[in-house]
Amino acid sequence: MYTLEEIAELRALSLSLKLEGADLLDYYTDSGLAKICNGIGPELFPDALRQAIDALHPTLKAPAMVHDVEYTRSDGSWETFCRANDRFRRNGKKCACARYGWYDPRRYIVIAQAARFAALCQAGGWIPYMQAREKSLRKGCDL
Repeated sequence: MYTLEEIAELRALSLSLKLEGADLLDYYTDSGLAKICNGIGPELFPDALRQAIDALHPTLKAPAMVHDVEYTRSDGSWETFCRANDRFRRNGKKCACARYGWYDPRRYIVIAQAARFAALCQAGGWIPYMQAREKSLRKGCDL
C-alpha cells in the first residue's frame, strides 16, 4: 500500500520521535515493511478504504506502521495484543504532540482519534491480530 519512499519516511519519523516499538522496524528492509504495513485499518478493508483513512489521519500513519509490525511479530497472546493496541494510542499521542502545538485544536483531535482507533483495535482486532501472526508464521520473519 505504501511506496518504498513513504516507508522510509515513516520509518525515519518513527525513529526520530522514538515511538514505542520503533526498534522493531530495524528487523525489516523497506520492502519487507511494505509487505507488512497496510495503512490504517485491517487488511480485510479494501485498499481504497485504507487509503481514504490514511488521507484523513496522516499523523497516525507512523503509529499504524509500528502497530502492523507488532501484530506481525506477535506471540499470539492476549497480553501482547492489548499492549500493541495501547501502544498505538500512546504513539498516536506522541505524534500529535510532535506535529501540533499545545494551542492547536488538531493536537487534541488527533489524540482523540488515536484513542478511538486503539479502542476499535481492542474491540475488533483479535482476528486480524491472529491472521497477521499466522501470515508471518507461514512466510517466516524474513518478510
